[in-house]
Amino acid sequence: METRKIQLYTRIWCAVFGVGGLLAGLVIGIMIGTKLNVTYSEPAIVSEYTPGINLEDGELTRLAYENYWNFIPTSYIMIGGDYEDAELYKISDKVERHDYDLERFSVGDDGYMHYSSDKVDDTLVGIDVSTFQGEIDWETLSKSKEIDFVILRVGYRGYGSGALDMDSSFETNKAAVKKYKINTGVYFFSQAINYDEGVEEAEYVLSEIKGMNIKYPVIIDTEQVEAENARGNDISVEERTDGIVGFCETIKEAGYTPMIYASRNWFAQSLDMDRLGEYELWLAHYSNVPNFPYKFRGWQYTSEGTVPGIEGEVDVNLWFK
Repeated sequence: METRKIQLYTRIWCAVFGVGGLLAGLVIGIMIGTKLNVTYSEPAIVSEYTPGINLEDGELTRLAYENYWNFIPTSYIMIGGDYEDAELYKISDKVERHDYDLERFSVGDDGYMHYSSDKVDDTLVGIDVSTFQGEIDWETLSKSKEIDFVILRVGYRGYGSGALDMDSSFETNKAAVKKYKINTGVYFFSQAINYDEGVEEAEYVLSEIKGMNIKYPVIIDTEQVEAENARGNDISVEERTDGIVGFCETIKEAGYTPMIYASRNWFAQSLDMDRLGEYELWLAHYSNVPNFPYKFRGWQYTSEGTVPGIEGEVDVNLWFK
């Protein structure tokens, strides 16, 4: 995973080749004097590039600079808006990339995000809920024509104790989705620090969803905890990924569809994506467009949504069928 940073001191090296009066190509080795922090999955030798030709600032330099930054998103996930201090994380070639047209994402007349194209007629709208949503008016929610599904939190592993606990609203919510025949998926907030704990979390979820009509994935939620000494924060990328693999393998063996939920930055910085290419992804990225290279099935695009039957704000998701 991304464990090495190399500072690139960039300048431009170009050569113009003419063939039969035609301009065959302009080869630019972009090494402009901007300092970048690039993170690689393999150890890299730190070195400085000595350009063969130094070009003065001008139109060619500007075009080369723009061309370089157009290239960067095709190979790296960039974290940080300042080019000089941006961290670049290599995009895994073992995970399928999406081919979504970002201009096709838009808010519909119903107030929710949708996507449509020649390949996709439309997308679904769903919410994820836990005890933090308080008491839900499930009858009202079930009559909403805009909400296609819900994802329930089954439980969580304590970030301090490491104990497995049920979400205090899960039993009530589970009974409600069954009563009102609402399409449902489930998720578990993980703090697994190794493979065996990931398996343990999956087995806990499987025991609690027996008898449920699960039509959507069974999801492991992995993210940073805003608390000192949270057990899952400071483990290695490999240990964290081990836990996720343990969860997903166990869920898959049980006949369900496993899925991984994480933020854009967490996917890039904290998981070994080379090992997770076979699993579906649920992206948390609060933006007008999903700035993310990998193919994802779900996109949690806001945590400030509103839906009938829930007082206050709720996570809203765009979902590909």
